[in-house]
Amino acid sequence: MFKSFVFAISALPALALAGELNSDSKISYQTAENISANKLSKSETRFYNALSYETDTDARFLLSTRIRWNMSGQLEPGEPDQTELSPINDGRKIYDNYPFQFELRELYFRDTLGEDGTLILGKQQVVWGQADGVTVLDIVNPMNYREFILEDPEEARIPTWMANIVVPVGQFDLQLLWIPDQTYTDFPNYNEGEFAIRSRRLIPQAPPGLTLPVERRRAERPDRPIKDSDFGMALTTSVESWDFSLNYMYHYNDAPFFETQVSMADTGPVIVVRERYERTHTIGGSASTSINDFVLRSELAHTTHRSVIDYDPNSKNGRFQTNDTSYVLGLDYYGVTESVFSAQFYQSILGETTEYLPRKAVDSIMTFLYRKDLFHQRDSFEARWLTNNNDGDGLFRLQYASKLSQNIKGTVGLDVFYGDNNGLFGQFNNNDRIQLKLDFYF
Repeated sequence: MFKSFVFAISALPALALAGELNSDSKISYQTAENISANKLSKSETRFYNALSYETDTDARFLLSTRIRWNMSGQLEPGEPDQTELSPINDGRKIYDNYPFQFELRELYFRDTLGEDGTLILGKQQVVWGQADGVTVLDIVNPMNYREFILEDPEEARIPTWMANIVVPVGQFDLQLLWIPDQTYTDFPNYNEGEFAIRSRRLIPQAPPGLTLPVERRRAERPDRPIKDSDFGMALTTSVESWDFSLNYMYHYNDAPFFETQVSMADTGPVIVVRERYERTHTIGGSASTSINDFVLRSELAHTTHRSVIDYDPNSKNGRFQTNDTSYVLGLDYYGVTESVFSAQFYQSILGETTEYLPRKAVDSIMTFLYRKDLFHQRDSFEARWLTNNNDGDGLFRLQYASKLSQNIKGTVGLDVFYGDNNGLFGQFNNNDRIQLKLDFYF
């Protein structure tokens, strides 16, 4: 039934009497070599297609799809179960033939609402904030972390089914979101995949010296489309050279929290790990401005009901509930021709804390970026550095992209992780890789 619905919606533009139909397609081959292990990390071919239809009244239909052919590699060994996707967001409902994976990326209808409003209904992405490499306000759509944070955000972000309304209210633009799609962040299968989460900051681990087996239960994902819906609101405005936003979400945290208990099985005691999702309120805002050659950016968000892994031996369920306030300050400099220098300072601050948590009350990350356009913007070079000030770990990234012809673009890159195995970045210190991507547009 869902397959019939998708193709019926995608055929609607052909029923219109007047309008313009556009199609954009791309074939992308991507491969990466794990330097430390001297093995293939990724080898896959992707086919992208986007069909858009605009009527004479400026209404628009968009259908965007992606097919991935997982030819080889260690990102997702075996067929991924993707339990984080809701039934209406799982592309396998439309086409299922692993190692080919079909994804309905976006499917929506957009039209004007009144004189200055906009209505968008369907599967889509909504981006809040401008932070680069860290997440403060960008919480509307969940993410796919099959390559940790190495994939472009637009690629890694998981579009969801929602109603998105924007209307003017005085000097503000008011955005209202209703998201009945219970899709959450997609992590690689536990202990499988090159970028499966291993840090004790994010995954419960047995105390040192204790060798009890671990039984990890399937995530208990909310599945009531109405009662478990997410709701969002954003007010945006501009005052002289400043852009401001006030944002609010009543939602489930897209990353699950863990409850751990020691239970008796036929073979003896085991550690049972349950994954569940937590209702929370997030309120925050952003402000940005341009000053000569500089752009100043800032974001702030406060989240209630944030659970952290608790290693207190007296804890009943291995979970500590608190709240989290995070912010980012960014400064971009455009004073050098065809170049940009960018620096960001990010902090996450827990409300209550104990000595048994796997992170400090204040967690700090700094990011640096240098981007340079070359040969009249035919080529580009980019260097990034992300570092966690608490754990002393980090990630270096180098990338060079070149437009080889009018329709072909090539990109080579180097990703280097360093630091302690329990750090956010250091957990992947054996995953340094060289990558190559060839894109053919038609």
